[in-house]
Amino acid sequence: MLISFPFRSAIWATLFMGAAAGAVFSCTAKEAEPAPDAPPGMVYIPGNSEVPAFFMDATEVTTADFATFVEATEYITEAEEFGWSGVFHLDSLAWLPVDGADWRHPRGPADSAARAAEPVTQVSLRDARAYATWAGKRLPTEAEWVWAASQSGQFAEYPWGKEMVPAGKYPGNWWQGPFPYEDQVLDGFPGIAPVRSFAAAGNGLYDMSGNVWEWTSTLRTETQESVIKGGSFLCSTSYCTGFNLKQRQYTPADSGLNHLGFRCVMAVE
Repeated sequence: MLISFPFRSAIWATLFMGAAAGAVFSCTAKEAEPAPDAPPGMVYIPGNSEVPAFFMDATEVTTADFATFVEATEYITEAEEFGWSGVFHLDSLAWLPVDGADWRHPRGPADSAARAAEPVTQVSLRDARAYATWAGKRLPTEAEWVWAASQSGQFAEYPWGKEMVPAGKYPGNWWQGPFPYEDQVLDGFPGIAPVRSFAAAGNGLYDMSGNVWEWTSTLRTETQESVIKGGSFLCSTSYCTGFNLKQRQYTPADSGLNHLGFRCVMAVE
């Protein structure tokens, strides 16, 4: 299932690597302080001895959000500059380059357009950073992302607790069944889901496990690839398991894929 191209080729290799152990959880929380009011669309994440308090987007940045940014700035994404991007094809069970695939049409111009409430995908690290800067925000570090997703260190595996599927109800969007041959769609979504399709975690964050992978600003020391967290609708118990907070993947900064997006954070003044 691996293929090679003259450029952006490392995208494919990293996505078919086994996931490695994620960041270490800290159980040392700071003494409780009154929570400041969060900016619209964000939630307050209290800090600990290693991570100062910060605000985080409640949801992944949506197609509508990104469209507003593009309209205001006339920004052109890397996928648009390259003229193609990576799309997973169930018929061939492979990641393939698709001409014209970009944030407006994540699976290519012949497929349906991205819906406004879906997480924006087909954005590179540069694209995500450009949006964040425009919005007066930044991308989270891996440590910040894990601290927020773990409910300030309460849970090591899933944002909602210790069980993957509590009371038999799926709390997130991932692949149920033998990947990539059969998705039983037990979570109700055969692909990407609009944000807020599942209940928020205890701290008000949505989709920290599943739906789309999320860029972080943290680099993998050995390769200088960027760490991505959270898994996607293409992760299953037999492949990737990225929805488990302990897992991490790495991908080159110019990666654009139809299951990779981002959310932003902001410092607490």
